[in-house]
Parts: sequence; structure tokens; C-alpha cells
Amino acid sequence: MRCVVFLAGLLACLALSSGQRALAQSSDYSTLTSPESAQHWNLTLGAGLRYQPDYSGSNNYVFRPRPIISLGKGVKSTWWVAEDDALSIGFFSGKGWRVGFSGDLLWQRKASTNPALVAVPDTKFGIEAGGFAEFYPASWLRARVDLRRGFIAHDALVAEIKLDAFARVGQWSFGAGPRMSIVGADYLRTYFGSYPGTAGTGGLLQRYNAGIHSYGAIAQATYNWSERLSTTTYIEYKRLVGDAAKSPIVRTYGSRDSITLGISASYAFDLGF
Repeated sequence: MRCVVFLAGLLACLALSSGQRALAQSSDYSTLTSPESAQHWNLTLGAGLRYQPDYSGSNNYVFRPRPIISLGKGVKSTWWVAEDDALSIGFFSGKGWRVGFSGDLLWQRKASTNPALVAVPDTKFGIEAGGFAEFYPASWLRARVDLRRGFIAHDALVAEIKLDAFARVGQWSFGAGPRMSIVGADYLRTYFGSYPGTAGTGGLLQRYNAGIHSYGAIAQATYNWSERLSTTTYIEYKRLVGDAAKSPIVRTYGSRDSITLGISASYAFDLGF
């Protein structure tokens, strides 16, 4: 809970400090987010390393690499990018809004790699594909919604709701905000369901109810070495709720609360068209 208080405090400080600059930045912001033909497509590529739970709900932590792929129209500083954003391609944009493709990779999970998973089925490699929409009520505030459907691994819909306050100070960029995810029943069945008749389930997960899956917050700091190259460090807190929190792999062998620490580096390429 200390982490939640810290992130909430950081978000409030960013909102207050950024609000004082909102009027001064508004004209530049409108220009940056307007769909002018002079703007080019930019491809951002990079890689990161996370220290995170072995799987959702686990209390065992591992290092795991993460690819960074983002494609959008506008100068590099036009859109705020959070470290927990899915793979994104912004197809359409206007003054203070952007919509496009959202995708995510789903990693395989086997009981042979973690004894806590012995009572649950293995999961397959898969993907989630769908779209996102983000809005900028102010030059320092972003609201984003992602809606994706699972393929191969699961068949459910997954929604992510995010709010970020951010500020750019010299070569530094800071951001923080709350998070919430909503998932369908098949997602819970795939990642938190147990084999029928498994001892200790108490019948709690014989019914799978779609709804809020988790909530939390993220805070990040980015240093921009140039107009194109940047490095980022961040911390993310997440708490599982609903049927996921009742699963034996969470309630008995894992934890509802998790912290993810990460670093990343990325480079933005101007595609020239």
C-alpha cells in the first residue's frame, strides 16, 4: 500500500506542476497533435528488461526481456508512451486524440517450470489483437483505453484503462497514473482455472465471471539523450481482484499484490513519409 500512496502522490504533484504550464503549452500541443501533412510516420524500436512475477499471481520473481515496437504519425514528442503500453500502431490522429492497433504477446506457461502450477493446465503461446483510443484533455494528461481479443491461448476480450499525468523538464520526462484491467471469463479459465476435482479449490472457480481483473498504478522517468534516443526506468504496482484472486495458485501459492521494476532503451526512426 505504501507503493500506491507514493504513486498517487507523484501523480498529484505532476498534475499540479503541469497544470501551471498548460496554457503556455497549449498552442504547441495543438500543433503537435494536429494531422498536418508535413508530419511523418515514426517507428520506435527498443528493448527492455523487467524484474517481475514469474506469472500473474506468482510470488516468485524473474528477469524477463520485453520488446518495444510503436508506429505513429507526428514528431517524437507528440504522444505520451507509458512503459506498460501494448504494441501500438496509431493509424488516425487529430487535435488531442489518436486511435490505432493494439497487440500483445502471450507467453507459454508450464507446470514443469514452477511447482506452484502443478494443479493448473499449461497455457500456450498466443496473441491479443485489437485497438486503442487515447485522448488528451490537457497537454499534460493522457487517457487511454485498449480493447483486444485473445487468439490461440484464450478467446476472451481484454480491456485496459489508463490515465497518465506527465511532465517534460529539460531532457527528462516524468509520468505516473492509475491502471485497471477488465477480462472475459475464458481469460480467467485459461490462466487461473484448475483441473476439475483438484483439492483445495472449494468450488470457488467452477464459475468464471467476467469483470475487473486488476488495478494498480505506474510511475516512470525517461532521459532523452537526443531527439530520437531515450532510456527509461519505471515501477508498476498491480493487485489482482475477483475470481483471479480466489485461484489456488494465487491464494495458496502466490500473492494478489505484485511489483514490477524495469528499464528500457528505444530509438525513434523518421520514416520520411
